[in-house]
Amino acid sequence: MLREAINPAKAKRGARAWRSVTPAGLGTKAMNGEKDFAYLKVRRVSLWLGVSSYCLFWVTGMSSQQQPLRRPVNESQVESRSSAEGRRTFETRCALCHGLDGRGGERAPNIATKPSVQRQPDARIFRIIHDGVPETGMPSFATLDPARINALVAYLRLLQGRMEAEEIAGDPRNGKTLFFGRARCSDCHLIEGQGGFIAADLSAFGRTHSMDETREAITNPNKAGDPSTGIAVVSTHDGQKYSGIVRNEDNFSLQLQAVDGGFHLFMKSDLENITKQPQSLMPSTYGSTLSRAELDDLASFLMAAARDRKSDAASKKKSSKNAKNE
Repeated sequence: MLREAINPAKAKRGARAWRSVTPAGLGTKAMNGEKDFAYLKVRRVSLWLGVSSYCLFWVTGMSSQQQPLRRPVNESQVESRSSAEGRRTFETRCALCHGLDGRGGERAPNIATKPSVQRQPDARIFRIIHDGVPETGMPSFATLDPARINALVAYLRLLQGRMEAEEIAGDPRNGKTLFFGRARCSDCHLIEGQGGFIAADLSAFGRTHSMDETREAITNPNKAGDPSTGIAVVSTHDGQKYSGIVRNEDNFSLQLQAVDGGFHLFMKSDLENITKQPQSLMPSTYGSTLSRAELDDLASFLMAAARDRKSDAASKKKSSKNAKNE
């Protein structure tokens, strides 16, 4: 039995017999089945990726249609907002000492036209505002964020005359006629050495304000909400009443400038009542009494007057320098 089992001839015949029992091509079919399975798997993955890509493209397209388009940022609007922010900060933090025009006073020096200040780089002015100058009495404004300090520096540059030329819409000659005529601006305001004294001197107004800001100041004088431009009405114990702008006030006295330009000094102990009205002395009806073209003319007159004043100052400075050299 053992010899027969290991007989090569019989073993070869057994192998042929086994192949005859085994289904023909079973191994080959198995290999082909594995290949077919792998092919189907690849097709399934490809199909899944295709469907996913289509869904993603569809969702993205729908979201882009539903999402509103962002309007491009107008650089002039950004600059205008920055200028307005700088002006508000200057008027509330700096003008008390340096003056509204930056030309100094009893408490602080001239920082608008003084050459040594104009030559300072922006970074240096930023540090002065942030750190202060303790030896001169200037406090630190470190509580202001960097954006507000930068806006403040930019507004100071406007006060110093570093304002880019802006195209003027309107006729300055017609604007001058309105200023000294029908609009009656000169009853209160002074410009080019002419006009009233009760309101601000507008000779340099156009140097620090854009055309849009000038029109807004004309048509909406109460927007700024500056209490110093409001009317005050005081009543004395003997029944007399006076109205005007409060120029100086402390705990014991009050100085009032009447519409005619005259000054009145009162001791508060002599006053029965003090009423301060937040509305500006300036009429708020120019938006309806003046046309759009007339508003442009009036604003252009203020802009042109400021430029002429700057040009005259530069010419006088140059002439003086040439005379010294001769």
